[in-house]
Amino acid sequence: MSLTRALQASMVLAASLTVAGMALADYPEKPIRMIIPYAQGGATDAIGRMVADPLSAALGVPVVVTNQPGAGGAVGVAAAMAAAPDGYTIVVGSDSSLSARPLMTESGYTIDSMQAVARAVEAPMTFIVAESSPINTIDDLLTAMADGNMVWSSPGVGSGPFLGAEAFFNEKGVTAQHVTADSAGEAIIKVLSGEVQMASVVGSNIAGMIGDPAQPIKVIGVASAERWSRLPDSPTFAEQGHPFDRPVWFGFVAPAGTPPEAVNTLSAEIEKILTSPESAELLATFHMTPAYQNPVEFAAQIKSEAESVAVVLQALGMQKE
Repeated sequence: MSLTRALQASMVLAASLTVAGMALADYPEKPIRMIIPYAQGGATDAIGRMVADPLSAALGVPVVVTNQPGAGGAVGVAAAMAAAPDGYTIVVGSDSSLSARPLMTESGYTIDSMQAVARAVEAPMTFIVAESSPINTIDDLLTAMADGNMVWSSPGVGSGPFLGAEAFFNEKGVTAQHVTADSAGEAIIKVLSGEVQMASVVGSNIAGMIGDPAQPIKVIGVASAERWSRLPDSPTFAEQGHPFDRPVWFGFVAPAGTPPEAVNTLSAEIEKILTSPESAELLATFHMTPAYQNPVEFAAQIKSEAESVAVVLQALGMQKE
């Protein structure tokens, strides 16, 4: 299914989730702004737009989507955190933009600036190589990295796949030269061209490519506790003797101080959307897995992720003073 068809399907989902009346008569009373801190067409944009239409139908007010890309998501998140904490501004964030970016740069916000609303979806980090590569396993990769001459890529310094890979390398006591890319697609091209030997990307970026002779790549490891349903034939790191669980997740936050009734209303409706049959079809199209967390759980996730990534950033000299 194309992205256009998927977004059309979200309109159907919107209609199916329309509810008669709201439990809280005073919220919402006006349009809600949803900021997507990346350009149109990417995973964050797709998740935000998938939720926006049915959320609008459920709440009875427009949910206006605005793309504000820049600085690895920091521009859009900062804009959302600067908005009035009244329940009428939310932003779609990721593990990178919500947990890591505030520790790396003067992003204009901190973890304390945000009110968690709902974690939505996730997909695991994966390591890929060219199909012709002699590297077939995580052990093969670590052996190849032993001399420090390995060259690898990711969707960008500070991205979830970059930080996840560096966390794994740090755990194993190995290093490699990173060649940055502007997107997962560019990182994959670098693998296919031979510019790099390995890439770390989100599983959703490559799930539809496996077996395609025009894009000859192979997965040498999936960083999930169990085999991922979107890549059932690809082994996990754990199966190969290297337990390492690294989901890349996406969720919604609002400015700190947003009223609990607004937060809970938004979170409950997002949960309904994610558990609907229509969403299951859309998420399969995007190669994402539902991973809802309520506001309390999601706040703990953001904090825990920040604590774990701080160790990696410090080791890399990337943590701000």
